[in-house]
Amino acid sequence: MAQIPEDVDLTDLDVFANGFPHSTFTRLRAVAPVLWHEPTAHTPDGEGFWSVHSHAACMTVVHDPGAFSSETGGARPYGGTTLNDLPMAGLMLNMTDDPRHQRVRQLVSKGLTPRMIARLEDDLRARTTRLVDAAIERGRCDFVTHVAGELPMQAICILMGIPEADRHQLFEWIEHSFDFKGGRDAFETTAEVSRAAAAMFEYGTALVAEKRAHPADDMLSVVCHAQLPGEDPPALTDQELQFFFSLLWAAGADTTRNAIAGAVVALDQFPDQWSALRAEGSLSASGVEEVVRWTHPAAYNRRTATRDLDLYGETVHAGAKVVFWEASANRDEGVFDDPFRFDLHRDPNPHLGFGHGVHHCLGANLARLEIRVVLDELCARVGEIELTGSVEWTRSNKHTGVRHLPVRLVRA
Repeated sequence: MAQIPEDVDLTDLDVFANGFPHSTFTRLRAVAPVLWHEPTAHTPDGEGFWSVHSHAACMTVVHDPGAFSSETGGARPYGGTTLNDLPMAGLMLNMTDDPRHQRVRQLVSKGLTPRMIARLEDDLRARTTRLVDAAIERGRCDFVTHVAGELPMQAICILMGIPEADRHQLFEWIEHSFDFKGGRDAFETTAEVSRAAAAMFEYGTALVAEKRAHPADDMLSVVCHAQLPGEDPPALTDQELQFFFSLLWAAGADTTRNAIAGAVVALDQFPDQWSALRAEGSLSASGVEEVVRWTHPAAYNRRTATRDLDLYGETVHAGAKVVFWEASANRDEGVFDDPFRFDLHRDPNPHLGFGHGVHHCLGANLARLEIRVVLDELCARVGEIELTGSVEWTRSNKHTGVRHLPVRLVRA
């Protein structure tokens, strides 16, 4: 059994406190595509797991949901998509397998159509213009707080019919799942975390009840009343709607903000790409994909083996945790030419930033739109982006995020 080197602990969040540790994963890919990770003092549930690093091996796991379950496997009562087992596995959309996963996904998709996303563009562009102009007028600002984090929260509020005045409170409640501050281990429960989770649940319950009783022209109303004839039950239950609300808010408010902020960090590191972007006047489709590859907001996902199997020469037993690092796959030297270069014209770009297979990100088109709109408006309105301090990263091995990004935007 090939093992992770003893000096590497992928469950120690301090290893990820300065951004994703690409040098560590470059080293691991050179050792083997799949390695066993012994439990350490930081490892959830006190269990070891299989760690998957290469692009091909990650694709093997994600494209075989029968062998690698999002719910559980072996004798586990539940599993999920995080390193620690979660009781909501089998209930939340991203932690379900077919056929339930497909039923919920079809119902949810009725409220996330390309038409619904496209009609947001003019509104989001106008909002971005105001956010960027205000940031320019400030002289110095925290780009995460004033632009990168603000637009995705507003977009999710519009899409789901959430009062915009509630957006910062909602993010405060959910942030405990994305940034493990104060030395806390991943998903460690504290009194503060429990209070935030309870408040989020209470808010979601009330919002779903409101949409059921008084539907409006928003995605959550559509999903609350959507039906699939022949399915049992034909509509989403209150519990499924509650989990859907929490999942979409969390994913929409956090991952895109990190992609946008991470793009600005990359443009500072690769000034030739900022020059190219300004010369072209707008972000191309290839540029959006490169932003997602480079920033990889979701660092890893987890599955559970449903049976004994062989994975790249390693014997994986039923019930074993299998963690595949999409951020590592996105720098695989065997797939990407010059993978540590940020290249807005990169083509092809088979990144795993939106997942793959049956769990491909439902909100991918919304994320693409938000990234494009923000970078387009920066390009049109800003001549120079100057970092005025150090980038402060979130402390998480599950999500690669930017906590603070001090910049000065100079008007074009």
